[in-house]
Amino acid sequence: MSEFSTLCRSLSAAVLALSVASPALAGGKTLACYQQVHQPAVYKTVHQQVVVRAGGVVHETIPARYGQVTEKVLVAPAQMVARHIPAVTRTVHQTVMVQPKSIGWEWRLVHGKKTLCKVVHPAQYATRASTVVVQPARTVHERIPARYAHRTRTVVIEPARTIARQVPPVIKTVARTIEVQPASAGWVQVSGKRRCQ
Repeated sequence: MSEFSTLCRSLSAAVLALSVASPALAGGKTLACYQQVHQPAVYKTVHQQVVVRAGGVVHETIPARYGQVTEKVLVAPAQMVARHIPAVTRTVHQTVMVQPKSIGWEWRLVHGKKTLCKVVHPAQYATRASTVVVQPARTVHERIPARYAHRTRTVVIEPARTIARQVPPVIKTVARTIEVQPASAGWVQVSGKRRCQ
């Protein structure tokens, strides 16, 4: 232990003794004078990173995406149908003999007397209408083509899926004041620069 440290300890003990001594002891010869000084504590601010929210894996669901598509659909298939075409007719007029030429006997008056005469009866004709077939009836088969239409419907373009996403931790820098040197008290000799602590 150094001599100065011994002096400081002795000085502290002396001050303690004086604090309880009687005032009658004051007034002796001064050997040395000391003043008590206080050194405040020393602080400094440090910055520290703290985890505000821990990181991890987050599972996120992405919904399905839909779209509209237009497609050609069959409404009625192609088919063969039978169609009846009636006969084509027209009316024609013909002169026909109704009664052929003939020879007969007739009573006539000749010079005022009833006379039997042999006479010729000419043929008799008449006009008659008749229907003739210009084109006979027939059945034809026709092909009816298929009928189509356009229909719009909703389809899944991309199905729903779940993905895992890494979420980094949230870190915040906070300031904290710490004590570097605690407060202290000591004695300083008035005539010197040395200090007791």
